[in-house]
Amino acid sequence: MDTKDTYLNKPEISVKQNSCTGCGLCVKVCPVRIYKIIDKKAAVARDRNECCLCGQCLAVCQKKSIVHSGFDLSLFRRISSNPVYTETVYNLLSQRRSIRNYRENVPPRELIEKIIEIAGYSPGSPHHRVGWVRNFSVVYGHDNMKQVQDMTAEYLKKLHKLVKNPLVRMAAYLDDSIEASFAVLPDIEMRLQEYKEGRDAIVYNAPVAVFAYAPENSSMPHSDCDAAISYIQLYAYSLGIGTCWNGLIQMAAAGEHLRNYKKLSRFLKIPEGHKCYAAITAGYPSVKLHSIPKRDVDIKWI
Repeated sequence: MDTKDTYLNKPEISVKQNSCTGCGLCVKVCPVRIYKIIDKKAAVARDRNECCLCGQCLAVCQKKSIVHSGFDLSLFRRISSNPVYTETVYNLLSQRRSIRNYRENVPPRELIEKIIEIAGYSPGSPHHRVGWVRNFSVVYGHDNMKQVQDMTAEYLKKLHKLVKNPLVRMAAYLDDSIEASFAVLPDIEMRLQEYKEGRDAIVYNAPVAVFAYAPENSSMPHSDCDAAISYIQLYAYSLGIGTCWNGLIQMAAAGEHLRNYKKLSRFLKIPEGHKCYAAITAGYPSVKLHSIPKRDVDIKWI
């Protein structure tokens, strides 16, 4: 069953009483407490509309006693029992770096699709199933990427004009968030100057960009898209594809601070009621780094 078509619907959930052993595992794992043990058997005890489609009840039930309209059990994949080597994982997480220098050749579409598919397993925060399906627009090839660069440059010009407006400067005395926007002016001006002179400090001549978008009425759309993009970046690195988190193209796609700027979001075919919350550029790295700097963390034990 295609959850893309059904994830907003109220699911049908039932428990086969003839096979349920009353072990209570479904009760333990359900995050919204759908189930309850009654007469030593599991039963659906709460409004089914609370189900968030995590699927953990089906994944934990050894007897396959739960029937759920949102899932096809034949599509569930067994979790590998192979050990995860901690050093390998640490190296993967610590060695991935942002790439801003790309080779000319474009990665195969099949490889990009394979990389993006991992995002379906990233952490999410769906409420009433809104936002569970991860949504992406992929810009593929240098010609299409040039359009992204041009539209982002146009957005930056409009944003630069807005921030330089005397009325906005006056408002900055009353709102610290507006005052903070002045700090980005030198960076915007640098990128626009590079663009004017024919150099690319916006998408860095990348052959691919991935935009993550989500329903604006989902509970934590920004976090959902960030998690999805993080998974994509890590898996891409393991397959030899470099990526760079790109706030410029994300802001242009979202029309941040410019409510009526929708040119890039329309180019990306982002539907109404949805917004781009994260974006990356991607491609084969043209520069190989030999080391990584030390990164510190500050930990407070409570």
